[in-house]
Amino acid sequence: MKNLLFVCLFLWSFLVPEAWAGPKLTGKTQYKFENGNTMVSFGAGGISNPSRENATGTLMMRLWALDRPYMGGGISGKVVASYKLDGLNPNSVYGATSRREKAVMPGVKGSYFLCLTLMEYKGGEYVVADYRNFSEPATLGPVALFTMSGPWKWQSSTEGGTVDITVGKIAHTRPGNTGSLRLALWATEGRYEGGGIRGYLLGTVQKEALKTGWTYTNFTNTAKYTKPPSGSYYVNLVLSEYDNGEYRMVASIPGSSLVKFP
Repeated sequence: MKNLLFVCLFLWSFLVPEAWAGPKLTGKTQYKFENGNTMVSFGAGGISNPSRENATGTLMMRLWALDRPYMGGGISGKVVASYKLDGLNPNSVYGATSRREKAVMPGVKGSYFLCLTLMEYKGGEYVVADYRNFSEPATLGPVALFTMSGPWKWQSSTEGGTVDITVGKIAHTRPGNTGSLRLALWATEGRYEGGGIRGYLLGTVQKEALKTGWTYTNFTNTAKYTKPPSGSYYVNLVLSEYDNGEYRMVASIPGSSLVKFP
């Protein structure tokens, strides 16, 4: 009985080859995150439609972040990015295909398995036609709306009552303009590790809002200076954005060593 079933299946597949046909990924698959994980380039060496008779439906390439490698069947995870391609005629191919798209990160930072799926629109929905798992997991999580990076420095003048603040770069990933910005220089007795800050405010600088895609680069501003009580402190730089009626902390550069104040 088993042998008869095998023979029947073999003959059926030989006589009805279209039952096994469907679009396939070919060549090497790849992905590359860019601009602080806000964009991703991904694709494959090619896509083929091996069917000699049937065209495919509209195709979609999707890059997924998953808790475990995908093994077929239903798929559940975070769609990081996707793009559509026109369906393929019978026995036709796409050459190397890659797109650069906006990346949507998982809501929780962690280690994720990435998978590229080729999906075809059939029966009113997109279904997985082929897939490739990437071997190495990637650490992904929510993208910071603001980044502030060095080199940075500060120089106070007790006699002049001012403090100069120099910063290498302030950038943002907001889809629109930011709120107005404020730089604050803080002296703390312990190392600052993020979140709410307690200590002595040495000076603040107001900065205009940044437009979409704009940055502040290698700038120096002068603030009124308030000297802390004598002692040794870590000096930290904190960036805040005006949002919904108040300034909210969005980035910081903590001090790395103690500074003695007379």
